[in-house]
Amino acid sequence: MLRIQRKPLSALTVAEGAAWAQLLRQGDGARWAFLSPTYAEAVAATIGPVDVLLCWLDEELAGVMPLQRAAGWRGRLGLYEPVGGAMTDYCGLLARPGVRLDWRQLLRAGGVSCLYFTHLDESQEQHGLVGESPEIGLRTRIHPQGGAAHWEALRQRDKKLVSDTERRARKLVEGHGALAFAMHTPSPVPDLEALVGLKNAQYLRTGHGGGALLRPGNVALLRHLLRSQDPCCLPVLSVLRCGTTLVAAHFGLQCGPLLHYWFPVYDLRFAAFSPGRILFWQLLLASQAHGIACIDRGAGDSAAKRDFANEEHRFVRGLVMVPPWGLVVGGAQRACWRWAG
Repeated sequence: MLRIQRKPLSALTVAEGAAWAQLLRQGDGARWAFLSPTYAEAVAATIGPVDVLLCWLDEELAGVMPLQRAAGWRGRLGLYEPVGGAMTDYCGLLARPGVRLDWRQLLRAGGVSCLYFTHLDESQEQHGLVGESPEIGLRTRIHPQGGAAHWEALRQRDKKLVSDTERRARKLVEGHGALAFAMHTPSPVPDLEALVGLKNAQYLRTGHGGGALLRPGNVALLRHLLRSQDPCCLPVLSVLRCGTTLVAAHFGLQCGPLLHYWFPVYDLRFAAFSPGRILFWQLLLASQAHGIACIDRGAGDSAAKRDFANEEHRFVRGLVMVPPWGLVVGGAQRACWRWAG
């Protein structure tokens, strides 16, 4: 029978942290950087305290779910959210096969009265965790022989896309100089600052005033993660340059063979050359050398993501309320949503 407890991340023992890391390394389902102890530690160091729900089977750790209190009055009332909040591309239970429970069982035993979550992958149904309002997620499963073989296979499937991308790359070189791509930039600190500046300019230009990197705590999270050496939460800051000019960049997290394609951006001055496409192409070509077999684009469906995607799945969201107090907290959250339109 499962025994569930909630502990502050800072109170975990060395053995508990090691067992958590082992669950992630050995998992073949929820093997996502966002469920790693390294990511949780980075969130705790930059955004705020993190709690962990631990699921024990006898004396063995069988499941882990990191959470945090929501910001402001909602958190003070008792509303929780997945660790990292809106920054997090995946949430759920990192668990051994066969572990199954339901949301209320998990939260009640862990002393959590109300949880609002997004980005719960459909694969979490195997653990009994479900949600509503499905949203498409897209991935690129790379050819077993590597990125070059993948690109040639894509040429057969979508000749127009490949030839147009290559043509634009040639035009970019003709107009601005030779292209240089680095999977891991040799100048991570200034390049991360440049990426954040370009991303925030994009948010403001497109009317996305709630953009994640407009919040200093979220930028601090990226800076903290940039120092990680954990292969299950490895920072990947890739850049595309013409000479010394940054044309496009991407900051993501690699967990084993999976790369979370997290924060891509390009300099608007080069928009006519589709630099985002060129960057993804170069990343594909370099993927095998860096042990990347799948590139995950997270939630959302768009033409740009569809260009290279060959696999889709579903994310769900939900508001789980554990009576009695959870009904009060959840009601307040719903009222806040109605007021915000």
